[in-house]
Amino acid sequence: MAASPGPEGSLIMLWAGEDSVLHSSLIEELDAAGIPFVDRPTGDGQVPPSADVLPIDWKTQFGFEVAVPSSNREAAEKILEKLLDQEPTDMELAASDSAQPGIADVKPSHLGAATCAVWSGADETRAGFLVEALKENEIPARAEARGSEATVYVPPEEEMLAREIIREIVEGAPPA
Repeated sequence: MAASPGPEGSLIMLWAGEDSVLHSSLIEELDAAGIPFVDRPTGDGQVPPSADVLPIDWKTQFGFEVAVPSSNREAAEKILEKLLDQEPTDMELAASDSAQPGIADVKPSHLGAATCAVWSGADETRAGFLVEALKENEIPARAEARGSEATVYVPPEEEMLAREIIREIVEGAPPA
């Protein structure tokens, strides 16, 4: 929630950018600390239209701007610095301890219903990639390796969609 700190001449720009996670965290921290702020979308300033038909503007046309009263500058900057020093969360894929790279070892209970084979091949890395691609599309999938062949399984109700996604990946062609 943006607070109205008084005359706009007393505001200083604390942060401007496109990172929505950092923006949300900054707003929450400022609010929790009781520091008044003005929060608005980038480019929301009252700039008169240019006479130039193709104006080149150095500012991004999307993003966020957060300003605070100059009297709260130091406390607000400490909050911002703390947030900028934090490591981003959930940005890395967990390393697999699988003896066979590319094949998912973990079989959660919802994957027990993944009994319909939708792809088979000798490339275990591709099987692992296909499983991850299906999961990105919210399709439960698992891969099993038997000898030199890997097979990708999905629940029967997801077979048609899974086959289409795999076709797009393997053939590199979008749906017709």
